[in-house]
Amino acid sequence: TMSARRVAGRFIRGLKPEYFETYSEEFVQNFMKPRRGKGKAWLRPVLGARQVAELRKETLMSGKAWPYEKEKKPRPLRVVKKSHKHILTEPERKALIEESLKDMDERIEAHKKALRDARPRKRTLYHWLDLAKEEDQLNAEAVKAAGKKK
Repeated sequence: TMSARRVAGRFIRGLKPEYFETYSEEFVQNFMKPRRGKGKAWLRPVLGARQVAELRKETLMSGKAWPYEKEKKPRPLRVVKKSHKHILTEPERKALIEESLKDMDERIEAHKKALRDARPRKRTLYHWLDLAKEEDQLNAEAVKAAGKKK
């Protein structure tokens, strides 16, 4: 028995399409595929892609059909071309912006007021006078409440 390499060597030597007629299609096709060895390791194909391409080219140029042609699946045609997401969502974004702009003046005023209220106030004489006045009022209310309890 001849090894696959030796048979392949004889097969490849001439690289002529006529050799295909002496070997079965399955035999030649197995030369073009990787295979499992004895140790279950993958072995490279006997015929490389370049050699297969040369054989195919010679076969087609001699007027014969290449029997090992892979079937090409038809690609589905896209009727509507897909666009970029920002272009597709533009009308929705513009509507949302218009909706948000309607009450924007009130929201800006509320934000500015919140910032003003959060800012620490400067301690001026008027501030201290107001605090003293509030303190006096609280003391007066406390005295009145204490007088009512007696």
